[in-house]
Order: sequence, then structure tokens, then C-alpha cells
Amino acid sequence: MQAYKIHKLVIAADIKEDACDFYREEIGGTLPDVIEELPSSMEVCCDDGTFKTIKARINEELDNRNTWLRLGVPCDLHWPFVIGTLP
Repeated sequence: MQAYKIHKLVIAADIKEDACDFYREEIGGTLPDVIEELPSSMEVCCDDGTFKTIKARINEELDNRNTWLRLGVPCDLHWPFVIGTLP
């Protein structure tokens, strides 16, 4: 998965179009003219106020989704998600 900056949100998705679709459907609002792909070593602000790298957040979410799958709960590993925000 890659990380894409849409306004102040950082969204993880396989491709930019998936990130855009996720933003329109789940967040709402208009898309900016430029959607930047961010490096995995960049740090973002998480919901709990801590800062983590994009790579660490993606790995955490994928680990959580794999746990759900092991428990037999259907889960789409490659569904886009919000990683965090940028200052």
C-alpha cells in the first residue's frame, strides 16, 4: 500500500484512484487538484496524538486486519484507510 495526501489527511491505498474514491465516499468533500504520494518514512499524527511513520501505521492496520481474518471475520486487506493527519 502507498500513502496519499488529500488535504490534511493521509490515506493508505493500493493506487491513487482508490484513495480518491475512499475520500469521496467516506470523508466527503472535493478533492484537491494535486494528490501527493508520500514516502513511507514520513511521520504523521495519529488519533491518539502520537507520531508514527506511515510504514508503521500501515503495518499496524494490516496486522489488525490479518487478526480479524484469522478469527474468521471477513475483512478486505486492501481496503483504503486513514493513516493520520499532517500538521
